Amino acid sequence: MKAPSLPSAPRSRFALPAEHNGCLNDTEREMLRANTERLLSPPTAPYAEDAMVEVVREFVERVPGFKLETDRYQNLLVTWKGVGRKPAGPGLAYSAHLDHPGFLYLGTRGGKRTARFHGGVPESYFVGSRVRFYDGKSFEPCATARIKSTSRDKDKLILAHLDDFVGKAKSDMFGMWDLTPGSLSGTRFRARVCDDLIGAAALLTTLELLAKARHKAPVLGIFTRAEETGFIGCQGLLRSKALTKKWSVIGLECSPKRSTAKVGEGPVIRVGDAGTIFEPSITHLLQEVAADLTRKHPDFEFQRALMDGGRCESSAYNLWDVPAGGLCLALGNYHNCAPNGSIAPEYVDWRDFEGLVALMLGAAKRWRSGAPSGKMRAGLDRIWKRERERLEVSARRIRSRASGRRPN
Repeated sequence: MKAPSLPSAPRSRFALPAEHNGCLNDTEREMLRANTERLLSPPTAPYAEDAMVEVVREFVERVPGFKLETDRYQNLLVTWKGVGRKPAGPGLAYSAHLDHPGFLYLGTRGGKRTARFHGGVPESYFVGSRVRFYDGKSFEPCATARIKSTSRDKDKLILAHLDDFVGKAKSDMFGMWDLTPGSLSGTRFRARVCDDLIGAAALLTTLELLAKARHKAPVLGIFTRAEETGFIGCQGLLRSKALTKKWSVIGLECSPKRSTAKVGEGPVIRVGDAGTIFEPSITHLLQEVAADLTRKHPDFEFQRALMDGGRCESSAYNLWDVPAGGLCLALGNYHNCAPNGSIAPEYVDWRDFEGLVALMLGAAKRWRSGAPSGKMRAGLDRIWKRERERLEVSARRIRSRASGRRPN
């Protein structure tokens, strides 16, 4: 008997909206769209980022001028060497992760087909939701299922017990929520993964545009694995000392929207996360770049906020003494969790996305070892020149008064 065919996958539509903020030209916008489609079309999950790694490797083969290195954990380091004098201080690195919360198939346990879940999704979202499983070698879909019930393993990870299973079970299968790879409506872009493949697509596009412009300074693109299970890939990179101290990092993320950071109101300069505050000098530089973009492009918007809906790899970099700042997009349906309790695509605003790339390009062009370009310091210098004499006069008065009170 012929095996039943898999249910049709949700459709995708990778397209450009007519509306944009003017920061990228038509060629640059199409480059961003193409890199987004390359990254978001294949599947990914923690410890199963193989397809994403292939996309980055193909990028290095396709675009001249880059050097690809990997650490022992297969985090990827893509370096643009620059065509000019090397900076005296740390160079600029951008970092994005290649995974998203997902499933690893375990086979049959206690008479039930079971998959273990890696990543942060409340257990209440699981029962009744549908999963699509993929072959670990070809990345092609090979099964679909519905989650009938859940339990926990010895490490307190969620075990999803499956029914309505259609397809061929394989030991190397991994799974994702059965949602669209990517679909645009107006300027709202929905996908089973925005966090953090949108950041990775912005990074690939920024590197490609810097290469096209023959950017003078070195820039490093870091693509990490297994972020969703506790920055495990990033920790491996830092613990193995594969990332040298000659770099400062700007972490890229999609972070849960906040009242102070909304979808559709521009990319977010992230001053910190739920755990730490980021490197102030990098934040200052990003603010200066954003202010310049606002003057040049009236439709460009940006936001500055403490995005405390979760933790991100910038905290890990800072804890290992690698100076790190942050940029992100405000994200709806974080980790596919819709407000009504159902599993749904994540979403961002495409204008915010293009603005993120513009900020990244501007930061690379302005980079001076992480320090602000001088506008803030120049402003303080002007005030100091005006007010210093008043400070000195009052200081002499206070010293005289204190001296007069001293006992003989």
